Amino acid sequence: MKQILDKEEISRCLAESDFESCFSFYIKDDVRLYFADKGDDILKEGEKSDGFLYYMVSGRAKLFCSLSNGKTSLLDFLQRDCFIGELELLSVRKSTMGVKALSPCFLLALPIEKYRSRLLSDACFLRILCVTLAEKEEQRVQALLSTQGFPLANRLAHFVLFTAFDGIYTERNTDASAYLGVSYRHLTQMLGEFTQYGYLKKMQGGYLITNEQALKLLADELNAE
Repeated sequence: MKQILDKEEISRCLAESDFESCFSFYIKDDVRLYFADKGDDILKEGEKSDGFLYYMVSGRAKLFCSLSNGKTSLLDFLQRDCFIGELELLSVRKSTMGVKALSPCFLLALPIEKYRSRLLSDACFLRILCVTLAEKEEQRVQALLSTQGFPLANRLAHFVLFTAFDGIYTERNTDASAYLGVSYRHLTQMLGEFTQYGYLKKMQGGYLITNEQALKLLADELNAE
């Protein structure tokens, strides 16, 4: 991840996002802009907080942590208008969980220590933060309900479409099976079926999406009324 110093680019990202409206005080002079390319670490797991509250302007990322048995657990997926580092701001967590970009991401950032007291007493920011945390919790509940109530084909189609970049799906099967709540074998069987049906094409390091419409039809059933 690298810092972008171009003032016009910073102004563009501020204009295209709701970041400034999250606060009742002026923050523009201290806002920083960062760019994370696909695969870049936005936050490195297990490290002390880097001292910034991030706000995702564009792109997608995944939140994960490593388990004591060496496996990785996918916890959540993040996209635009999402805070990153809010638990560190609230001192709920001292070390960070891993956040890795799934696609190119632009992130605005505010130094926590300089603004901590103002942030924690700003009714505007706290209201928005509460809504954001509630929305994240609702997403986790919906993901759990989907795991319990929908076949793997629907959930995998949604997972593939969300995590793919430029039409290529590259998530590790061990991570995907754990997130989707199925066995490694069941997942690979379903990926094999998607390949047979012509939805995906196996390639080195992942799969090429060859029938996006078919995957969308399966994924849309998760949100059907």
